[in-house]
Amino acid sequence: METILYAVIGLLIFMLGGCLGSFFNVVLYRLPKKEEFIKTRSHCPECKHVLKWYELVPVFSYMIQRGHCRKCGVKMSVQYLLMELLCGGANLWAFISLGFDSPHRIIIAFILFPVLVSLSVEDIRKTEIPYWCTITIAVLGIAATIFSVLPAFQPTDALWWEHLIGMVIVSLPFAVFCFLGAMGGGDVQLTAAAGLLLGFAIVPSVLIALIIGAVFGIAVKISKKRATVCFGPFLSLGIAVGYLYGYDIIAAYSMAF
Repeated sequence: METILYAVIGLLIFMLGGCLGSFFNVVLYRLPKKEEFIKTRSHCPECKHVLKWYELVPVFSYMIQRGHCRKCGVKMSVQYLLMELLCGGANLWAFISLGFDSPHRIIIAFILFPVLVSLSVEDIRKTEIPYWCTITIAVLGIAATIFSVLPAFQPTDALWWEHLIGMVIVSLPFAVFCFLGAMGGGDVQLTAAAGLLLGFAIVPSVLIALIIGAVFGIAVKISKKRATVCFGPFLSLGIAVGYLYGYDIIAAYSMAF
């Protein structure tokens, strides 16, 4: 019975993440076009058919409809499915890692992870990190900094002053690289916002991103394929790992050395 209960909870959390992924995908699509995305209901971009609730079930609706609009039959972008899968999977990962013992951290993770997925997708598509993603992470960082002074509320493992140091400890060197033309301004803003949220955990986050990014870049170079290597997705993965395990990584490193 307990196993069934956890499976149901896990499915609900996955579906919640999928719903957020679907919503953020709409934001990514409409915001650059300056279209309203809160009050206007989801619709087919081709025939403007307003989607019913059973056409909006994350992942399942796309698969049942085989990626096509039920009204006009136009093929929908696979990005809808990917966003729902990635956001649902990311939130499920956060729940498995944090469990019921950290409700405050879970709430932040359920917002943070879909935003990280969104900015990664947009960085791959357009080689730019949306401002609203960085702003959202910065707001989470401000909230975590404010509430970290309350003993009963522990949104992260960082103390209030560690949040402030985390904001500049990596973003300042990145700003120098940006000035020299070796890095984009979006990466600098992202590391500053994430550092405010993570505190010292931003350090292992960026190291993970640099290592994975370097391996990927070497693989692309060896394959002799011309491809633009975007750093946003690697930073997003590093930030997610840092949020869940950053201070554990720091503690393990301190014990080892």
